[in-house]
Amino acid sequence: MKKIKNFKRLVVLLLLIGLTTVSCSEEFLDEPKNTDGVTADVVFADNSTVEAFITGIFRVFRSQYSTVDTAGLQSIYFARTIKGNDLIQAPSWYSFDYAHENREPNYRRTIFNWDFSYDLINQANTLIEGVTNSSLDDGSKKRYIAIGKTIRAFYYFQLALDYAPNYNTDSNASRLPIYTEPATGASVGNPTSTTAEVYALIKSDLTEAIADLPDSRTGKSYINKAVAQGILARVLLVTQDDWNLASSLAKEAYGGNAAAAVPSTSYGTGFQDMTDPEWIWAMYQDEVESAYYYGAPANLTDHLSAPAFYKATYVNKYFVETFSDTDERKLFINFYGSSTPYREFITTKFSFTLVEDFPIMRKSEMVLVDAEAQYHLGNQGPAHDLLFALQSDRDPNAVKSTNTGQALLDEILLERRKELYGEIGVEFMDAKRYRKPINRDEVHRVIVNVPADSELFWLKIPEKEIDANPNIDDSINN
Repeated sequence: MKKIKNFKRLVVLLLLIGLTTVSCSEEFLDEPKNTDGVTADVVFADNSTVEAFITGIFRVFRSQYSTVDTAGLQSIYFARTIKGNDLIQAPSWYSFDYAHENREPNYRRTIFNWDFSYDLINQANTLIEGVTNSSLDDGSKKRYIAIGKTIRAFYYFQLALDYAPNYNTDSNASRLPIYTEPATGASVGNPTSTTAEVYALIKSDLTEAIADLPDSRTGKSYINKAVAQGILARVLLVTQDDWNLASSLAKEAYGGNAAAAVPSTSYGTGFQDMTDPEWIWAMYQDEVESAYYYGAPANLTDHLSAPAFYKATYVNKYFVETFSDTDERKLFINFYGSSTPYREFITTKFSFTLVEDFPIMRKSEMVLVDAEAQYHLGNQGPAHDLLFALQSDRDPNAVKSTNTGQALLDEILLERRKELYGEIGVEFMDAKRYRKPINRDEVHRVIVNVPADSELFWLKIPEKEIDANPNIDDSINN
């Protein structure tokens, strides 16, 4: 007899999180409120408690769980990052991700990514339902529901990236249950839906959210219109079915002027401060609300700071060679002088300080989304211009590309890797969506060649979910 897995939190726990984890610098409640035994009618009674609830959801984005490699959104991103060819992992945390030995149904990665994402989806559903049934004014309702739909879409997107084949490889693959209402103790798990149906919900949620979200927000760890536009632009890179919309959304997200959008204060300063005007969305930390040693990528890539925790991530020398000597992003040093090939280079891109903020989305990424969209629309001149806007800011000696066809697309994808390495796993994501292999160079500690469309591009469904949900067939992982 199967029982529904209790992977979702009750409203009272969500409010407790929301009211007790608002940071000092982002606090907007004058006084803490009694949270003992609160019910939905109290949680959603006024704007201050709803906003505290939302703050709690965003705090969960970077929650510390049981291990260093299962620690919030950044651990999902770093697990993807380390599966590629550009970075190399020592025998430390994320070693199983690095070796592509992380996808079996009882493994930590498989269970965590599933539970964490569905937990956030349930919190989003709780927000949407609670606000819908509240007596809040219509304007507030629209805004809060839009935030909930953005969060729900964002985490369904993470699930689709992690647990399903590429959208254009097999959009009929049925692997993810869809939930649009909060779970209760009596809930029964839903059957799986096709990847196409999951992406349809993602697109619908984001489209509706964009219409109702304002430009303003409490801080960069919160969601506004630009964040939702950027997420949908990322989704369209995967579905590849509306390059015009991908371009327009990216433009809105970065502000329309690529040259003005890309300057960053983060290179050479540790990538740790969300006040950088180039950052669109981030996870905030301070001395009170630090994720400490759980916070990838800095805790893995930083070999120099004191304290530097794991000193576990190195950089492929061939990736280093793709940067010119005048590129400000060339932050690689032969620190150890080691004779071990994979330990030749480390990066100083990220500094581990215990209070570093985590970037989730940056304007430069959106400029590159726009460039990729222009390429697919046949507008190679604008693609060159957008690419050069970023390249010339990072490197004063950059020369505008004259590449055409596949060579131009390859240059754009390389620029994504150079700009975003260590952050959101673009190398792995791009190989998956373009149906390309990942072939590691000989310098790697573990050489794994992942063929195009390999099952190594997605995780199996957790066994605990299959056992608990009577509507998921036991053969789903076969």
